[in-house]
Formats: sequence, C-alpha cells, structure tokens
Amino acid sequence: MKHQLRLIFVLIPFFCLSFPGMLDAQVSQGGVPRSFALAMTNDASPVITVASPSVDVLQHEDELNPIPYRFALNIPVDLGIVTAGNWSKAPDGTSVWRLTVESAGALALTLYFDRFKLPEGGKLFVYNPGRTQLIGAFTSENNSKLSTFATELIYGDKLTLEYDMEEGAPLPELHISEVAYAYRGISVYSPMKTGFGGAGKCEVNINCAEGDVWQKQKKSVVRVQIKRATGDVWCTGSMVNNTRMDGKPYFLTADHCGTSSTALEISQWIFYFNYEGTGCPNPTSEPTPKTLTGGKMLAHGGNSGASGSDFFLVLLNSNIPASYNVYYNGWSRETVTPSPSGVGIHHPEGDIKKISTYTDPLVSSSFNGGSLLSHWMVKWSGTAHGHGTTEGGSSGSPIFDNLGRLVGTLTGGESSCDSANLNSPDYYGQFAYSWDKNGYDSINVLKFWLDPTSSNVMTLNGWALGVDEPLQPDWVTVYPNPVAGNLYFKTTASSGKKIGVIVYDTWGRRVFKNEYNNVPDQECVIDMTGLASGMYLVKISDGERQFGGKIIKQ
Repeated sequence: MKHQLRLIFVLIPFFCLSFPGMLDAQVSQGGVPRSFALAMTNDASPVITVASPSVDVLQHEDELNPIPYRFALNIPVDLGIVTAGNWSKAPDGTSVWRLTVESAGALALTLYFDRFKLPEGGKLFVYNPGRTQLIGAFTSENNSKLSTFATELIYGDKLTLEYDMEEGAPLPELHISEVAYAYRGISVYSPMKTGFGGAGKCEVNINCAEGDVWQKQKKSVVRVQIKRATGDVWCTGSMVNNTRMDGKPYFLTADHCGTSSTALEISQWIFYFNYEGTGCPNPTSEPTPKTLTGGKMLAHGGNSGASGSDFFLVLLNSNIPASYNVYYNGWSRETVTPSPSGVGIHHPEGDIKKISTYTDPLVSSSFNGGSLLSHWMVKWSGTAHGHGTTEGGSSGSPIFDNLGRLVGTLTGGESSCDSANLNSPDYYGQFAYSWDKNGYDSINVLKFWLDPTSSNVMTLNGWALGVDEPLQPDWVTVYPNPVAGNLYFKTTASSGKKIGVIVYDTWGRRVFKNEYNNVPDQECVIDMTGLASGMYLVKISDGERQFGGKIIKQ
C-alpha cells in the first residue's frame, strides 16, 4: 500500500530536563509538591469529571480513516485557577491549590493550556492518584512568549494538578482549554502501538554495527511531535548547518508535516533529541530523550511533494544546550552525480532512532506521478541486522550520501517491513531542489537561510555543538585521514604483541581484517586502495585496549 504522507496521530509524553533561562523550553525543575511534604491528602481536591467519548464510535471512525493514526481525542474544557479547584492553607503559611480531573475509561490523560504564566517562586505539579507518576515543578522558567503550555501524559483516567504559592505572592494565570483522552496506542513495547516499540521488526537500531560510521550524523536527527488542529502527529527532521557555521538552530523536515500547523501550534511543537537505544538489541525500557519546545516557520515548499521537493524549515525558539551533544548536518546540493550509497536515519512510528541503508545509487525522480524531477528515489538494502525501510513517522527524515552529507528529506513511498515491500522505492525531496527551485522568495527556498554569507557553495561540512569526538589515545596513531590509498597506524604496545585490525563499511560489512605482530612505533599498513570512496570505521585492538575511529576514503 502506497504511503504518501508519513504521519501518525499521537499525543505523547514531554520528557523534561532543567536548563534555567532558556526561552520556551519544556523543562522541569524537579522537587516535591507541598502536599506530599506535609502529608496532605487529596480529599480536599475537588474532582472535575470530563464526559468520556464513545470508544466504539472512535474505533469505527478509525476503521474508516486508519491513516494518520489517531489514539487520543481532545475534549474542550474551561478550567481556570480562579473558577475551579480548591485552595488550602499549609501549616508553614504557604498556599496550595489543587484540582483533580477525571474522565472514566481513559488509558491516559494530558492537558493543554491556552493561558500559562507563572510568577517567580510559584511551582506547578501534576501527578496520578497513587502519586507514583509525578511531573514538575513547572515554574516561571516555563513561561513562553505565547503563554501556551502542555503536559506529559499521566497514565490512567484521573490526575491532580497542584500549584504551590508563597504567602503574599501574585496569582498565576492558568487556564486549561483541552483534555486529551487517550483510548488506544499508549506507548508500550508492542508492534501494534506507536511510539516506543512501534517500529516494524525489519528496522535496524542506530547503534547496531550499521550505524557505527554514522554516529556524528545520528546526533542531528530529531523526533518531533507536531501539534495541529486535528491532533498530534509524529515526524522526523534534522538540524542543518549554515555557511556562517554559527550553530543557529535550523530544523529541516517535510512540508506535509508542518504545513497544516498554525504559527501558534508550531510554538508548541516538541523536539526530542537523542531518543535512541544504547545498543543494537531493542531495549526493554524506554530511553529518556532531551527536549525543547517551540519554533517558528521560516520557509517551506513543494506543496507536500505535489509541486516540488516537500521541505519545511523551522528556527527553534531556544538555543540548543551544548550538553545535548547535537550535530548540524553538512549538505550537498549537487545532482550531476547521484550518491552511490548511504543511509537514512529516522524515527519510524515515533519509535527510537533507526537506520536504513542503500547500496545502489540514488535516482533523480518525480514523486507520485508528477513531472518535476524534484526527488531522489531510493531502494533499501538488507544488512547484518535487518532490512531497514521507512514507516509512518519517518517523514521529513534526512537521507545522507556516502560522504555523510544531507541530500534530501523524506516525502513518502512504498517501502515497509512487509516482505512484499522491502525493496519498494521511497522518495526524498532533493536538497538541491529545496535550495532554490520551489520559488523565488525567501519563504519558498533554503538558500537565503542556509547561505547567509552568499557564498554560493555547492557543499558544506557539518558543525558540531558539543559532539563528543573520539580522540586517538596515546597508545595508537592512525593516519592520514582522509586517505586515498594506504592507511597507516603505529602503536606503543610491547614488541610482538598481537594487534588486531578490522575495517567496516557504511552498512556494517567487514571489508578488511588482519592481525599484526607489533613493533613499537613502527608503521603498519592497511590497504584501502581497492575500497570505494566514502566513510569507514576502523577498529584497532591490542587485546586489552580498543580504539575505533571514522576514516574517509577519497
């Protein structure tokens, strides 16, 4: 079945970290609610009952419209701190406001605020009746320019809000406009669900051997929760470099992901960095990503692929902390010689980061029967740990050439983990087309944003923000890099010690293996002359120590 627009309806948790002073960041300050510390019960908290929808009706609607994947219905409410809830005076003189919201039968609930402004010193928490799930404290650091906010899913059909206020402090502005009622698709490890564990069995985790030489590029790839009037959808995108190489937080995804969102809704998008497993096997527990909230659309084009390359460029509202260890992709806008091999990195079904590999050259193509050669057509190859494809949620994800440069963003295609579709094509809007061919104004092309210096370069290297680069240890030296022919190494290991060397290509295949009898500080040769140009991973071990590094073969 052809899947043109890779979107999945979701309404998922906002994982939080603390970075004081960042604008519009979805961060949490931690701490314990005052009612917990003072052993106050929930009895004084009034309960607001939100009418439950008919799940049978929702399921019937979903059968008629299976894509995008909806699993939560947003129910309008009118709940403010002045008109709802109850205030209590704590023994220490502070004031505690609490409100319990219940909607029978919900698998989980989440809250959308259309007014959210907390004064200095105030703290907001949300928790379940058993107090086993707690989020917050949210503080004035969470105030946004547009005064909007949204909370993580609280599992079950009841939750309590608590606002703790110092004596004499001003009241906050808090108003809840919608309660999301989750009736299916809660994030559990199951192939029938979206989010964590939702990807098909053919997919390959980014930290399998296939991803070894793509560890820098993977740090650019971001899962994004896109808010729109009809619900929330998963897409993928990546951070992209500009010719000033100044770390300006440009995020590139697909037009069909963002074109239905208003400016207000884009300000509520949630960007999830580093959402990946630590090893090759699927993890049994969900990893915790780092998040930022909000952006502003700068340019888009292609009308979801119907009349161009289907791109959507966003400037994040917040600078990305160095601790997020993010990489801004380099890129190529060359089309004369298509990339002979490379990978796509993405979040299929909103799951943890996956990698798909191609070993045949990209083909310049139209999309969905159109006449414009605005896309790259790709067919994926089987690798050591699977046969990665793309799925719903992969939309907007980057495809890389053999030198690790971004050359396109995913529009759609026919590949899937179904055995009949493993080798079906996918289509990526060409970066070169997005550069200057979707229109003439800055709102329709990339060049005005990504080439602010008017350099007119055809390619640009990537830029690392706090990316951990593996340094060569003092016991081994490898050179030159890049390499055209022979690669050399020498070690300080003791004389006669066995030194093992293995070289892997970009899809995890071993292309060289040898063992050397070491002579300290004497050059040893790794013959790279017969290998195709591109990136390789070299691993060197003396039995006690191991070094791994990327080499570019020219």
